[in-house]
Amino acid sequence: MGLFSRKPKIDMEEAQKNKLKMRRLFNQAVADGDSYQVLYATTGSTWKEDGLFSDTQVYQFVSLMFGYRESDYKIVAVPINVELTEFSEPLEIEISEIKSTKYRKRENTWEMYFAERGRNSMYFTFDDIGQNSKSFVDNISQEEERQALAAFTEKYKAKL
Repeated sequence: MGLFSRKPKIDMEEAQKNKLKMRRLFNQAVADGDSYQVLYATTGSTWKEDGLFSDTQVYQFVSLMFGYRESDYKIVAVPINVELTEFSEPLEIEISEIKSTKYRKRENTWEMYFAERGRNSMYFTFDDIGQNSKSFVDNISQEEERQALAAFTEKYKAKL
């Protein structure tokens, strides 16, 4: 953490409830959902929109339930709404699709580079989120889960 960075203020009771909500939703969205470790993640994309007088950079962020399974190195990302009440179609990522990968502990970000897919790369960020977030799920605390994920990413990378 930098000199001016602040830890988010998190209601730990609400954070625990959110973990349970995510687990229930993940199990609904993914077959054998209980066999996966689950974390909250975000990803995003940017694009440029041309304007009449100036161009604008547009950012879009997506909230996800991110699941991984060590037995077969399968990864599933399930888009969710910030109220944790709805989910969209899961994105399954097989290890055979990955060309290379990098986990950045400092930024809590996992980058994946694909051999063949519609996109060249994708990233997932696993931050803690405080109360009253406007763009993300409120009250997310997952330090232990991040540590387990970091260990998994090392095994994953060695398996490539």
